[in-house]
Amino acid sequence: MAGKGTDRKGKSKDTKPTTETAVDSIANFTLPDNLPTDEVDYPVLITRKVTANWREILEESQQFKDEIDVWQRQRQRQQEPVLKSPFKKTETDYIKDEVFVCLIPALEETLVKAKIWRALKTEKCFFNGIDWIVQYLWNNNPRYPQRANSPQHLFNMGWVRKLLKERPRPYFPKSWLWPNDFAATLIQKTVRQYFVQREDDVQEMRDFWRKLKLERTQFPEMDVNPLLARKFASTKSIPRK
Repeated sequence: MAGKGTDRKGKSKDTKPTTETAVDSIANFTLPDNLPTDEVDYPVLITRKVTANWREILEESQQFKDEIDVWQRQRQRQQEPVLKSPFKKTETDYIKDEVFVCLIPALEETLVKAKIWRALKTEKCFFNGIDWIVQYLWNNNPRYPQRANSPQHLFNMGWVRKLLKERPRPYFPKSWLWPNDFAATLIQKTVRQYFVQREDDVQEMRDFWRKLKLERTQFPEMDVNPLLARKFASTKSIPRK
């Protein structure tokens, strides 16, 4: 039986470089005379502090903060203020430009009076912060500058005396009568109620029942008058009484 022929070529063992050849090539390597400096990566010496000084950290952070503040001031000076047209002014602009200008000084004076009366440490204190804010805003109203020359006490004002005759206050305020647990529960309940009632679907449902109640009490001819029904349905909300 004849043997099968094959076309495979035997691999020569002389193709791989020997160890002696590799050593000779490394030994014959010489560094070139002219080596460009841009191709050389010089090692960078990194020095690190072994221990951190807290005072130096605070000084560096304060210096960095001061640099940011200076940069922001320079940028604000370079930028010219852009005046908004009246129809583009929002409620936030009105509160910032009209309300906070008078309210913030009143709150600062209230905190000063509260420290004098020790209202933050005394549970049942005679000082009433809301009454003091009302008195301060009334006496320092920028529309009536003559009131600042002759300031009045809150209970000496005519409109306050008239209001107290119509709706007199209780002898003791509720903050003196309620225990802390009941007051905290009531505050939490009021806050949760506010966040729930501000939702769009809850407002829509409340408007629906408010319109239905008003329709049954004040507009009994709604069923026979289609024009009145259409006008009533187009209104978005009904003001509370």
